[in-house]
Amino acid sequence: MDQTIDIENIKNHLEILNMQGRYNHYMLCGRFDKITEMFAKKYPVEAEFADSGLFYGLEGIRKLFAIVGEKYGFSGELGLHMLMTPVVEVALDGKTAKGMWHTLGCNTYKEGNKVFAMWQTGKYDITFVKENEEWKYGLFKWYVIFRTPYDKGWVEKPIIESLRQDDSPQIGSLYSPYDPNKIGVFLPLPPEPQNIK
Repeated sequence: MDQTIDIENIKNHLEILNMQGRYNHYMLCGRFDKITEMFAKKYPVEAEFADSGLFYGLEGIRKLFAIVGEKYGFSGELGLHMLMTPVVEVALDGKTAKGMWHTLGCNTYKEGNKVFAMWQTGKYDITFVKENEEWKYGLFKWYVIFRTPYDKGWVEKPIIESLRQDDSPQIGSLYSPYDPNKIGVFLPLPPEPQNIK
């Protein structure tokens, strides 16, 4: 049995875990400018949050995070999310990686002038690319599982709020939040070891 320790692979894993943790802190602080800097410049980037639709290129990324900032930039806003169940697989060449996390969040939403509490959960599905020896986001998706008022629960009211706008692009094919009348699939599956395409 090979007992060799791949230091570079461990380093890549730690850098990706730290990057995603840093992203989470930036989200809570509303520092969307810092988040957009985390996307690759030389890779065809794309991003999608729940039902936002797919946004392409750096301009699309900036537009998506501007929408998130507008949607949740109000007095009493809270977007505290925990990252859980990390699965990170780095390609054999060390140039790309895939990562997946579940999230559970305490959030607020606004109706009129009133602020309400909600629970929110989903999963991140991210492709990372190495650019100038630094990990960057390439493909960035967050699939909502439920977004519910804290006092009603996901069975009574599984989805509230939306990131759709009148000019939003098409929703990705994996948008399939919890539905109490269906068996949940909650794809995609986590990345397989050393199987990065």
